[in-house]
Amino acid sequence: MFFVIEQWHNVALRPAQLGRRYHQYVETLLRQQVEGKCLHNLGYIICVIRIVHMEAGRVQDGTGMVIVAARYQAITFKPFKDEVLDAVITDVNKLGLFAQCGPLKVFVSRASLPPSFVYQDDSAVGCMTDGEVELRVDSDIRLRLLGVRYDSMNLFAIATINESYLGPIHHSNLGTQSNAALFGGLGAASSDYVSPQSPSLHSPHSPAL
Repeated sequence: MFFVIEQWHNVALRPAQLGRRYHQYVETLLRQQVEGKCLHNLGYIICVIRIVHMEAGRVQDGTGMVIVAARYQAITFKPFKDEVLDAVITDVNKLGLFAQCGPLKVFVSRASLPPSFVYQDDSAVGCMTDGEVELRVDSDIRLRLLGVRYDSMNLFAIATINESYLGPIHHSNLGTQSNAALFGGLGAASSDYVSPQSPSLHSPHSPAL
C-alpha cells in the first residue's frame, strides 16, 4: 500500500532564482511539481522526504532556463487489485455507493453489495439497509478492490463488499466510556463492605498500667 521510492525529476529554474537560495528553490519547485501527482508505475506521491542527489544545472537553449536533474525520495500510495482496505462512504444512490480511502476514490456497484441490502430514500440522505445495518454517508466500510485506474491527479477503483469479513465496520464504544461508568459497580460494592472490628490495643486481660 505505502512505499518509499527514489525517482529522478527535472526542475526548471529562472535565471533570477540562481543565487544563495538555489537549493531551496529546487526543493520547493520539486515538491510543487510532484506531490499530489499520480504516476502509473509508482502510485500517488504523498510527500517528498528529501533530495538524495542534485546534478549541476544545464542552460536550456532558446529559453535561458536552467534545468536541474534531482533524485528525490518520496512516500507513495499504490493500491493493488484484491487488496482489502477500509474506507469512508461519501455518497449513496440507487446504483451503489462511493467511498474514499485517502486519495483513492472507490465505487461499489449495487451488484457488489450483499443481496439483502436495498436502497432507501425516505430520509434526506439516501442509504442502503438490510433492516438491521445501514450504509450511509460517513459510515466506515471494509472492501476489496476489483480494479484500479490511474489518472494524472487521481486514483479510481471499483470494489466489492459481498464477501466474508467485508462490509460495515462496527466500532466498539468501550474506549469512550469513563472510568466511573466502567468501575462504578466496583465502587458501590466497596462502599458497602464492612471491615471486621480491629482488635483493641489493650487486651481486657492485660494488667493495668
